[in-house]
Amino acid sequence: MRRTKPRIIFQDIDGCLNPADGEHFSVTPGEPPSPAQAEMLAEINAAVDASPVEHFILNSGRPWNLVEEIAAHLPTRKARYVLLEHACVLFDRESGDYVDCAELASRCDLDELHARYRQVENIHRLFDWYRDQGQARLEKRYQCPLPALDKVGNLSIAVPDTLDGEEFLAAIETLARTQLEPRILEPLQFLRSDRYIDILPGIHKLDGIHLLSAHLKVELDEALAVGDFLNDLPIFEGFPHVMCPANAHPRIQSLTRSKGGHGHVSDKAYGASLLDLLRSMGPSPAASSVA
Repeated sequence: MRRTKPRIIFQDIDGCLNPADGEHFSVTPGEPPSPAQAEMLAEINAAVDASPVEHFILNSGRPWNLVEEIAAHLPTRKARYVLLEHACVLFDRESGDYVDCAELASRCDLDELHARYRQVENIHRLFDWYRDQGQARLEKRYQCPLPALDKVGNLSIAVPDTLDGEEFLAAIETLARTQLEPRILEPLQFLRSDRYIDILPGIHKLDGIHLLSAHLKVELDEALAVGDFLNDLPIFEGFPHVMCPANAHPRIQSLTRSKGGHGHVSDKAYGASLLDLLRSMGPSPAASSVA
């Protein structure tokens, strides 16, 4: 476990904030967390406020309409910003509006990231392909509805319980590569989370870490990323300071251990792993001075 306390935590939601039994958060817009989920979130909120962490950033593949009810149980002012849709979208809870990520990257002198965020504007070509061709082909093959989630920054499709996630991912990628033009395909990344297939337009959660760290003037060595599944691979392959809960995918655990003292595989699962980390940091400077 790293010895320095992070100033900023980039926190995945699904698989990482759940209560002890791993109960899934709802994928129905407007549906609030269950009592057990709400209790875990309240504990986490209190622990974040009491900790020396300055910024607590939700970093999820979900769109805002599937995060809003969860975020409502994290009222701490440290959780002002929310990275959504694998960091293709940034929401500012203080202003109640979305942030132009390309413009923000430009203001932070992140020229390469600015150029890639501008590519997100072309995601509509991928949406058009799936609506006009891909969805019907896949539904005919698997004999079940396969609608895309209501997103603006990347294409996500829920994996039906009857399908093998890895096989489904391979089928979608193969179909896309046979039907889409090379210039559209080039920046795309095909990833699988525990419940979804995600096709990203060349932006992923690690980019969100670089963008917000620069905006908030926090050095990357002072940041910690928390995740649990294969859609977090860009982070766990490319970022040095990581933590995962005990329920994380074996590959995520292996990558975390490969970081040596900069990676921590918690012996606790789901939200309890974050609580354990936050409480181990001791009180925030403000709390200490009051005491």
